Amino acid sequence: MPAFMRLFLTVAPLLLSGAAAAAPPAPAAPTSGSAFMFESGTSLLAKCRNKAPEYALACTAYIVGVVDGIRKDSFIGRGRPICWPDRMSADDARRTVVAYLERWPDQRRGPASVLVSVALNDRYPCQK
Repeated sequence: MPAFMRLFLTVAPLLLSGAAAAAPPAPAAPTSGSAFMFESGTSLLAKCRNKAPEYALACTAYIVGVVDGIRKDSFIGRGRPICWPDRMSADDARRTVVAYLERWPDQRRGPASVLVSVALNDRYPCQK
């Protein structure tokens, strides 16, 4: 058996058992009167400001996921019209969202998914 295969068979079970133990707890159920959110504007901005590559990736991936979801809703006719550039880069979307969150600190407690949409609509408003 090749050495890399022996190493994989030795390390894989340890990694898998450690991943289960290190998994974060399930989010608490929202209390009445509060909206459940996976990410707030505050927590998203903290990730986006963090210089560690894994946080920068988490920030950008979150924003891109929200953008894809909004574009999907628009594509299937279930969302509001959007006027964002067709070829907006992930980095441009991230910079737009970060700038919005820095400019409007009182908005940061809201759901990050909503704030991503608001930030992009603010930067790229539809012409009337």
